[in-house]
Amino acid sequence: MKPDTGILIKEVATIVILSVLLAFVYNTASRKGISLIRKEVRKVAVTDSVLFPVTGGLITSSIPAGDTATRNIPVIAPLHEKALRNPDSMAQLYPGTEEHVMRVINLTQFKRLLDENRAIVIDARDKESFAAGHIRTAWNVPGLEVDQYFEKFVILPRDTLIMIYCSNSECHLSRIVGDFLNVMGFSNLYHYDGGWDEWSEKKMQVNNPGVR
Repeated sequence: MKPDTGILIKEVATIVILSVLLAFVYNTASRKGISLIRKEVRKVAVTDSVLFPVTGGLITSSIPAGDTATRNIPVIAPLHEKALRNPDSMAQLYPGTEEHVMRVINLTQFKRLLDENRAIVIDARDKESFAAGHIRTAWNVPGLEVDQYFEKFVILPRDTLIMIYCSNSECHLSRIVGDFLNVMGFSNLYHYDGGWDEWSEKKMQVNNPGVR
């Protein structure tokens, strides 16, 4: 018996509509859901006077030199101990952030801050890209997995200088990490807009593949 074309089309349409509805529900419920309305990012170039303030002839430093500066640091922002016990509370706040201003630094500024060891460097690319090569001293915090690194950041002072980079200016992963840290209360965030592509193109110092 030949199937009724009208009934077949109606069944296919029903399946498509149900699939779309389920996708909407999942996207809304998931902590990694994608915003359905693309919000424009306003990039603001940071001047040297902001990054390298001079006080009494000396350049002020945001954090002491060395990786040990980030260890055994007491929590200074309110309710952080409670948040540490319940990191899902951060995941609930994260998607609703309205902060879409990115403070952008250039290659020269990034390299100077890196050489002066004044900042934590975050590589927002995926683990495979990071393992293939990355900027020295960088921490790998993949943008799509940033909520899994909550405990790594919750112990840091909220005025810690943090530089985030991705592949290039079109890569959205650094924005995801930046938004998450902004919700956590970090106020000293900067995005290296040129990212890994510019850094490697200019043949700057990198870690060997597979290191750290």
